[in-house]
Amino acid sequence: MDKRKIGELLLILGVGLFVVGAIGFIAGYLSQEQIPAIAVFALIFIGAGLGMKRRRESK
Repeated sequence: MDKRKIGELLLILGVGLFVVGAIGFIAGYLSQEQIPAIAVFALIFIGAGLGMKRRRESK
């Protein structure tokens, strides 16, 4: 159950980071160098969160 909760937290963190990055890009607060880095971290967190949730659900 602990890994599933950690997976959910990573998933929420990744989605939140993606949304904040998109809002920052649209509002013009982020430079062109920051956007890919934020997107990469968001995708890593989302992938890790989904991987942890799937691993626990399949057992």
